[in-house]
Amino acid sequence: MVASVNTFSRMFLAYAISLAMSLPLAMFIARTPLSQKILLPIADILQSVPVLAFFPVVIVFFTKYHAFELAAVFVIFISMLWNIVFTVIGGLQTIPDDIKSAAIVFDVHGFKKFRLITLPAVVPFVVTGSLRAWAQGWTVVIVAEVLHTYIQNGSVSQDLLGLGSLLVDSTAQKQNAVFVATLVAMILLVTLMNFLVWQPLLHFAQRFRFD
Repeated sequence: MVASVNTFSRMFLAYAISLAMSLPLAMFIARTPLSQKILLPIADILQSVPVLAFFPVVIVFFTKYHAFELAAVFVIFISMLWNIVFTVIGGLQTIPDDIKSAAIVFDVHGFKKFRLITLPAVVPFVVTGSLRAWAQGWTVVIVAEVLHTYIQNGSVSQDLLGLGSLLVDSTAQKQNAVFVATLVAMILLVTLMNFLVWQPLLHFAQRFRFD
């Protein structure tokens, strides 16, 4: 139970940060054709770099300050970020030209334009990107919690208690009962999130799509 709460907390914090950063970042990249031409290739390169490739560097930096939790959250955050950014950019590009023209005619700009046009337009894409990001987070959290493999002369005691570390460590120690119980807990958590959060959100987001 504690491991499930710990893992979910890390996932949620990483997701909240990635969501808060992805919206303004996507809007900044997509604001003009010139910015898209320059920034999209850069963003595409950044999202193509495997997160775990620089995980050891992240561990070294955060462990210097004994910030083990932040190390895991940071890696999960990076894995989630670009999933939302690129889907939101796609959503911004689907806003019909007549809607944009109407905004100009009726002098709708600034925060009012964001509230009435931009935000509703990207809601379906935010939900889709969030679903992808959350799935990616599950993949990375299994490794992000197992810190000892990235620390010189590290031990299992340095791992973060969570579902990911329990899966890896129980496998290494041949604790089959712990492994099965942890796997079941992870499947249940994923299933509950899907039925209680993502499916309702996907259904809710349909009303914002342009027809």
